[in-house]
Amino acid sequence: MSDTWNYLLKEVIEPGLCTQCGSCVGLAEGKLAFKEKGSVPTPHLVRSDNDLPQACKIACPARHCSFPDLNRSTFGDLPSNWLSGVIIKSRIGFSKSETIRRGAASGGAITSILLYLLKSRKICGAICLKMGADVPYLAKPIIARTPEEILACSQSVYSVSPVNTILSEIEEDDGPLAYVGLPDQVASIRKLQKEGHPSVKNIRYIIGPYVGTQMYFESIRSFLRSNGVGSENEIVDLKYRAGEWPGKLRIELKDGRILQADKFYYNYLIPFYLTSSSLQAVDFSNELTDISVGDAWSPKYEKEKKGFSVILSRSEVGESIIRNMMNEGLLSAEGISIDEALDMHGHMIDFKKRGSFLRNKRKSIQPFYGYEPVEISLARKTVERILQIIFFIGSTNIARCTVEKIPLKIVGSCFNVIRKSWKALSKPTKRKGLNTIKFKIYDDQ
Repeated sequence: MSDTWNYLLKEVIEPGLCTQCGSCVGLAEGKLAFKEKGSVPTPHLVRSDNDLPQACKIACPARHCSFPDLNRSTFGDLPSNWLSGVIIKSRIGFSKSETIRRGAASGGAITSILLYLLKSRKICGAICLKMGADVPYLAKPIIARTPEEILACSQSVYSVSPVNTILSEIEEDDGPLAYVGLPDQVASIRKLQKEGHPSVKNIRYIIGPYVGTQMYFESIRSFLRSNGVGSENEIVDLKYRAGEWPGKLRIELKDGRILQADKFYYNYLIPFYLTSSSLQAVDFSNELTDISVGDAWSPKYEKEKKGFSVILSRSEVGESIIRNMMNEGLLSAEGISIDEALDMHGHMIDFKKRGSFLRNKRKSIQPFYGYEPVEISLARKTVERILQIIFFIGSTNIARCTVEKIPLKIVGSCFNVIRKSWKALSKPTKRKGLNTIKFKIYDDQ
C-alpha cells in the first residue's frame, strides 16, 4: 500500500473526515475514483500499480488545513476577525441584468463576475458546476468558455459535487481561468498554489459561495420516494433553487410530472441527510477566495423577493473586479459594515465557529485548522448536545423512512415552524459572546 493512499485511508476516509472535494481523485492519474459507500461518495482505488502522487495528500483539506498558514500565503496576513476572514470591503448587491438575477440562486453576482472576466478577456474560461452535463440529476465540473456555458452554470447545487476531480484537465489548459468552489475545495486549491503545483498554475481568480449545510444526493432520492418515484433515473431536469428568490426545488420527470418544494420546505431533509463535512467545516463564508458571495438574509431585502447578495472582496484583485463592474454598470452594490454582513448569518457563523469545533473534539482523529476558540460557554455546549441528538436521530433508517411517509405540506410546514422556533429559542445562547469570541492561533503542524 502506498504511503499516500495509506494516509488518505487511515487519516481521512476511515475516520469520516473526507469532504469529497475531489482533489485526490483529480490528481491521482486515474488511480482513484468516487464510489458511493452507503449514500456517501468515497474515494477508492481503481488502479494500484504505482504509488499515488504525493500531491493527493498535500491537496487534501480534510485532515490538515491550517487557516493561519493559508491566510498568510494567500493574503500576506492574518484576519483581524476570525469570524469573517480577511475582508477588504463588504457590500450588498445584485446583477444589473434582470435575466441573470432571476436565473441565479440569489443576486446573480457570481455569474455576472464570471461573464465580466470572460468578456474583458481576463480569463479564457471558468471552472464551475453544470447541472445535467452528462446525467440530468447530477452536477459536473466543466471549464465554461462561452457566455452561454457560464449562464448554464447558474444556480446553486445542494448535493455533494466534487469539483476538484477536474484538476488534471485544468493542468492541461492554457488559462488564465477563474475558479468557483466551496470552502473546502477552495482551501485545497490554495494549498496547491502555496506549493506551486502545476495543476493550479492557470487559476487566476477564485470566487465562491457561502456554504452552511449540504446534503447527500440521498436526500433527492428520499424526496422522490415521498412522491412515489422509485428512481432518480426518472428525472429529466433538476433545479435546487428555481423561480423567484429564494427559489424552490423543482424536479421534472420523464412522465411529465413536476415535483416542487419551497426552499424552506425542502430543507426539512437537512437533519436526515446532512453531510459529515457540513458538521466538520469551520469556514462558512469561503474565507480563502478573492470574492465570496452569499444570500442577503435580512428583512430589508427578503421582503422584495428579488435576490440580493452579500459580496465580500477579500483580495485587492477581487476588490478591483467589483469596483470595475460597478463603474461599468454591470453590478449594483452598496457598502455595508462587516458587522452587518456577519449579523445576517449569525446563526450559521456560530454553527461553524463554535459548533464545528465542539463537534470535532468528539472525533477520534481530529482535523487541524490552525486555530480554535479559547473558550465556549456551558450553555453553548448544551445547545450543541441537543443538535447532536437531533442529527443522530435523523441519521437512523427508522426516522428517514418515517418522514418519507408524511405529506410535504405537513412535514415542510412543520419543519419551517420548528426551524423558526429553534432559531428564536437558541438565538440568545448562540449569539451571546459571538462577536467578542477570542481564538487561539497555532503554528502549522
